[in-house]
This record gives sequence, C-alpha cells and structure tokens, in this order.
Amino acid sequence: MDNIHIIYGDGYGKTACAMGLAVKAAAAGETVSIIQFLKGKGADYSILDQYEEIKFFTFENSEKTYEDMTPEERGEHRAKVQNSFQYARKVIETEGADLVILDELLGLRDYNILDLESLMSIVDINSGVKLILTGRHCPEELKSRASMLSHIEPA
Repeated sequence: MDNIHIIYGDGYGKTACAMGLAVKAAAAGETVSIIQFLKGKGADYSILDQYEEIKFFTFENSEKTYEDMTPEERGEHRAKVQNSFQYARKVIETEGADLVILDELLGLRDYNILDLESLMSIVDINSGVKLILTGRHCPEELKSRASMLSHIEPA
C-alpha cells in the first residue's frame, strides 16, 4: 500500500491524533473502520458513534491491562487479538473502508502477540485503503514502508 501513516512514540496522544484523522475523513465523506487493540474498557470513543461513516471495533473486553492478566487470560486475549487482526486484514483486502485505523497494532509486537512478519504482511496488502497504525515502538522495517511518520514524544 502506498498510503500508510504511522503514529508512534512514548508520548501521549497517538490515539487522539488517529481519531482526529478519522473525523476529518468522515467529514470529507470517506468511510472509516477503526480497529482497536490493547485498549480494554478504559478507552471511550463513543462520541464517534455520531458519524455514520465511522465504524468502531474493539474485540477486547478486559478490565485489566495485558501486563496484569493471568497466563490463561493472556491466552484468551491472544485469540481475540488474532480474530481482530484477521478482521482488519479482510477489511483492507476487500477495501471495506476508505481509511482503516489499527490503533495500538504496534503494541502487539511489544507483547510478542504478533511478530514482525505479521505486521509487515498487513502493510504489504495490495489495496487502495489508507492505513493508520499506532503504538509506542515502530520497527525500522515498518518505518521504511510508511508514506508518513509521526513521532510523538513526552516533553
């Protein structure tokens, strides 16, 4: 894909930036699919429900962060993440939206839930979809595929 924007870094606001871009796209009449990973129930973006162009998906329902989960909970969480990832792949491959935001996708590598090869496979899909990825750490191999990089650091 040619239009990949990666928003990464240790600073606060990566998701907020991506959500702002979702609203901007919706205001321009584009369809948006947001697929959120690793956020749990603490993140509330219900305000986006007022835009019929924006479809928001989170396949997780844990009150705990990944670090605080038991090994059994982590296994269940990994299965949900795999389902989310496959859903994201399908949306991109079928061009089911003009813009796809994969929020905290990069964090899946931080927790060894997805490997680099899997992350690379999602950006290598031949599709006209605009793609936004967020997360703290972005591998160099992925940076080289981006058409835009936004690095957010704490002050």
